Amino acid sequence: MNHPLNRLQSRLAQTLAGSPRLFEDWADPEAMSKTLAGIRQKHDRPEGKTISRHSIAMALAAFRETGQLPRFRDLKYVCLGAASIDMESSRRCLLAEEQLRDTLLHLAETVPEPRRQMKCFQSLLRAYWSFPLNHPDLPHDARAGFAVLRDWLARRFIALDRIKMRKPDWFVMLSLHAQLLTDAPCDNYASALLQGSGSALQLAVDDLAIPVGSWVIEEAVLAVIRNAIALADDDFRESLPHMLAMLTGRAELFVPRILAVRCLARLLSRYARCSMVSEHDELFDTALVILGNPWIRRTTWELHVRDENGWPDELARVMVSAWLKRHLIIDFFGRYSTDAVGDTRRLDYWLRFDPFIDDLWLAVSPRFSGGRGQGYDERPHRAKGRLLEVDSTAGEAIFMRLGDFVAVEFAAKGKPMTLFRWDSLVPEQTKTLSQGNRKKHFSISRLLPTRIETQLEHRDDAAKGSHWEQKFDELIRPIIWRSA
Repeated sequence: MNHPLNRLQSRLAQTLAGSPRLFEDWADPEAMSKTLAGIRQKHDRPEGKTISRHSIAMALAAFRETGQLPRFRDLKYVCLGAASIDMESSRRCLLAEEQLRDTLLHLAETVPEPRRQMKCFQSLLRAYWSFPLNHPDLPHDARAGFAVLRDWLARRFIALDRIKMRKPDWFVMLSLHAQLLTDAPCDNYASALLQGSGSALQLAVDDLAIPVGSWVIEEAVLAVIRNAIALADDDFRESLPHMLAMLTGRAELFVPRILAVRCLARLLSRYARCSMVSEHDELFDTALVILGNPWIRRTTWELHVRDENGWPDELARVMVSAWLKRHLIIDFFGRYSTDAVGDTRRLDYWLRFDPFIDDLWLAVSPRFSGGRGQGYDERPHRAKGRLLEVDSTAGEAIFMRLGDFVAVEFAAKGKPMTLFRWDSLVPEQTKTLSQGNRKKHFSISRLLPTRIETQLEHRDDAAKGSHWEQKFDELIRPIIWRSA
């Protein structure tokens, strides 16, 4: 049988075998074009031909005005636009207009020639995938019309399957995902998604050319997230790696960013309300990558991460903020400090105050921030926007803002802690800190104001039997109390 796909398969086999005749046979561009055209004609793609929105809108407007579709092209265009809704103005949807909707479905079902009936079915199926099912302002009658279209597609699929004709590949694949045409479309994928496998759902998306922003993906993913956050604390923690793998594309499923943000926000809110909230490394990193630094991008967090009452979820934001501050403090004293092994006292001291640190910056030399030094952080997104590159001769320092003051600790052993007022900085200094510019190399002295409030050394007083931490507390605690 001289089938185009068989010919293509034969050519591919010759290629793998190194056949010298291959290039002779395919040297003629016209022969290649004819074969490709034959393949496209006999194997309709599920997404069909791209048609401009303007053409579809014009066909819809004419159909609303006359109630008639004189040409098959008009019928196909209106099928494609049947589920579209103008959310910004009229909010009209043909599926919500009962008389026009019924007329359209009748014409799509009775148009002469089974091939044209298949084309109408395909166009209405594309409209079905694209319907904004979860839009907050979706009109009720449009949702009801969507259910009518779903039932019609289910019936027509059975009827078309009975017709003796060559079925396009996408139609054959639809039989494997027939539940998508029911009132429980995503139930078949829920169990696998809950275990962190999105391959079955992605297969449906690929086989049927379901759009990236389709309600199909949204419904399936949101359903699994709802199931996960309804679990008891221990079971919820156990499900988190699977949920995060799904949202970050590691579960063989592509989740659109806007959907990943919505789902991650729910997971963060739920985790922040567990009876025991220990740091979750993967949740922490995913939050930073998708939402960003919670105190730099506070507006983003407040917009997306909300509690069950719809208010910005401060509990979740503060939780991740605390994790981030602790990691940056640990990175500095545990990695960048020249006395990292024995510098646990400074580390322990400042970790006590991480809830009161409003902002902080790491000023480090390229030997650390460039990715090769012993202090290199394998997850640089944790310091994104708060990592400043300074001259290698200037040493390293950590700047911690405490209300109206900034405390500076140096990596070099023996240097005192420096304290100054934030408002003593000149605009250029505040801009450098606020932007976290890590491309310009400069001396740490450029970040220090001319007027220093005080400096304290890390020295115990053996005569008085006191430690330097007590001396620091006398200075730091009143600052915290005033800013609280």
